[in-house]
Amino acid sequence: MRTSLAWSVVLTLSLLPAGGLCLLHHTTYYDHMIAQAAARNGVDFYLIKAVLFEESWFRPSIRGPAGEIGLMQVSMAAATDFAVRKGFPPLYPERLLEPELNIEIGSWYLRQSLDRYKDSPAPALFALLRYNAGEARTDRWLQIALSEPVPPGLSKERYYLSRVDFSKTREYVRRILQRSQSRNFWY
Repeated sequence: MRTSLAWSVVLTLSLLPAGGLCLLHHTTYYDHMIAQAAARNGVDFYLIKAVLFEESWFRPSIRGPAGEIGLMQVSMAAATDFAVRKGFPPLYPERLLEPELNIEIGSWYLRQSLDRYKDSPAPALFALLRYNAGEARTDRWLQIALSEPVPPGLSKERYYLSRVDFSKTREYVRRILQRSQSRNFWY
C-alpha cells in the first residue's frame, strides 16, 4: 500500500569524533517528486516539503473540509487554473489524489503566490498566507502590515503575522516557515 511507503525513512548517519552517531538527513517517499516539482517551478524544496507536511502529513488520500484534495490539499479552483494556464484538459478530483500531479499543482500554485508577493517585505510569508487563506485576505493583511513600521525588537515576520486575525492561519504559516528553515520533518 502506498501510504505505508510514505513513511519509509532513509537515515544518513555519520560517525562523530567522540564515537557517537549523528542523524544528518530524513527523507520521505515523496522527496524525489518534491525535488522535481521544486526545480520545475523554482520553489525551495524545503518550503514545498514543509507545506506538504503541514497540509497532509504525507498522506496522499486526505481530503479537507472545504474540498481540498491530496498531499498539498489542492483546491479544484487551483487545479482548474493550472490546467487552463498549462493547456491541459480539465482535471477531475480523483486525479488530484495522484501524488506527483498534486505536488506539481501545489508547487505551481505556491510559485504563483511567491510571484504575486515578490515585492512584499516577506514574500514567502505572504505567499503562504495566500496558499491558506486566499488572495483577498492576504492583500488586506499586507495592506494592514504595511500601514505601520515594524516595531523595534520584533522580526518583520513576527510583526506581519501578528496582523493576521485568523489564529489558525497565523500558526499554519509560522509552523511552515519554521519547519522549512529548520528542515525538521520528525514531528
